[in-house]
Amino acid sequence: MKIVRPWSVLLGTAFERIFEMRYGTSGMLFLFLLGVGVRTRNPTCLTIAAVLLGLMLAER
Repeated sequence: MKIVRPWSVLLGTAFERIFEMRYGTSGMLFLFLLGVGVRTRNPTCLTIAAVLLGLMLAER
């Protein structure tokens, strides 16, 4: 159990950096809203994150 936590933090941070390089500030806002929505089970945050993801993918 002690080994899993550092690896998950490392992979999560690496994923955030890659996502930020590709999608910029809007990508970081998406990840933030997605994380908050999942942790708090807030459908409003999840909906806004989904719309933001759709806009980012349509832009590319």
